[in-house]
Amino acid sequence: MDLFTVAAAITALSAVVIYFLLSQLTTQSSSWPKTKQPLAYIRKVMPKKRKFQMLHNSLDDFKPVGEAATVHDVAQLFARRGNEFSVYSIDWEQEVVVLIRPVDGVDLKAHPFFREAQRRKAAEVLCIPLERLQDVASAVADEVAHVQEIFIFMTGRCGSTLVTQFVEATSVAQAVSEPDVFSVISMALYRFKRSSQHGQTPSRHDCSTVLSNEESTIALLRNVVTLMNYSLVTSDPRHRDVIFYKFRHDVILLVDLMARAFPSAKTVFMYRNGMEVSDSFKRAFFQQSYVLYRAYRLAVSLGLGMLLSPPPDFRCFGDDPKFCTVRAYGSGPFYLATCWIGVMQCAADLQKKQPGYFFHAVIYYSALVNDKEKTFRLLMKKLGLRWSPEDPEEDTDKIEKALVTDSQAGTIASLKGRRPGEKWALDVSSRWIGQWEREIFEDVCRHGGNEITGPGFLLPDTIV
Repeated sequence: MDLFTVAAAITALSAVVIYFLLSQLTTQSSSWPKTKQPLAYIRKVMPKKRKFQMLHNSLDDFKPVGEAATVHDVAQLFARRGNEFSVYSIDWEQEVVVLIRPVDGVDLKAHPFFREAQRRKAAEVLCIPLERLQDVASAVADEVAHVQEIFIFMTGRCGSTLVTQFVEATSVAQAVSEPDVFSVISMALYRFKRSSQHGQTPSRHDCSTVLSNEESTIALLRNVVTLMNYSLVTSDPRHRDVIFYKFRHDVILLVDLMARAFPSAKTVFMYRNGMEVSDSFKRAFFQQSYVLYRAYRLAVSLGLGMLLSPPPDFRCFGDDPKFCTVRAYGSGPFYLATCWIGVMQCAADLQKKQPGYFFHAVIYYSALVNDKEKTFRLLMKKLGLRWSPEDPEEDTDKIEKALVTDSQAGTIASLKGRRPGEKWALDVSSRWIGQWEREIFEDVCRHGGNEITGPGFLLPDTIV
């Protein structure tokens, strides 16, 4: 290796380190209370400017403005104004569910990711103590008892955002893309279980005692969805009562509890070849800079992979001791592989344990690439939803736009960095995946000790 190459590698490596440190930088101090709050309250907020949101949504995403206003009858408030607020997160220290009211006139579902739109457009927060949540949910439960929930679980980078935007364009259903509160609950429960396994007492910062009991966790999930359903149905101009919830990949860890909480819900699983998922995540994260990615690979080879590892929701599957001797253990490529395999194994197990419930539809990425409209028609049919683009109630312009635009344009998740509304095109550039990446993936598969033998594994009854 000549001197120029070494200098370029060191420069690029430094850039990678700075990039990761900045992207994972969080606020060191907080203006929010750190003790249990006995009463609900409303407070105006100002969103903090963050280009990269690596962590889950929390109150620390906002600067409080003015004084908090105590709400003595929060159930009555929500029954009257629930359409203004959407569930955002849970603050385990205050033991409150956090809801946000966006600035006037904003459509939160216009953004590819609901969680991101909530964070950027919040004008006010409503914090409801966990112990009062049941009262609030009960006050509006009858009005949304008829709602049909459809839950989308997925591996990531598989076309799920496109599906939610297509659904949102129809007259028969609405969709929410990645509401973060379910990941907040999933990761808190994961930390609680890990602490219990190691004989440790979880800190209040990590979770609440509500998660120590399955029945109370199920009640929490039901109440959160009830509040979400109410705000979505009452704020929707067409009051559509079929709601698709597309979750982030880690929520599959909650799936058994979700099934008990919502036995009448329908389920969908979406996935893609594991190597393609890994490649797509890397391209999005490094914003198509192969130089940065090569520098990161150098960092991994120098033993710095654990320093620059992904956020917690990507690490949860790779923390299993069975993977501790895998090549490049603790690095980003390692966690991407273990995350994909972990989600896939969960999906395979669910199909076997509850074949009538998991899954009503299973979609592979290639089906969407080959024929979006045909795949959408088949998905809706499998879910028992009557839909046709020729129906006079359908807005053909909206549907056509959903079919041709880049569903993630305008976000860092878009591979091409397209502006909102730009058309989607299949990425035909050369892959970043080489022998090094394949060996890591194969090693993870070998250590997995399950049926997921490789990145091309297909689940039964998959629409391909």
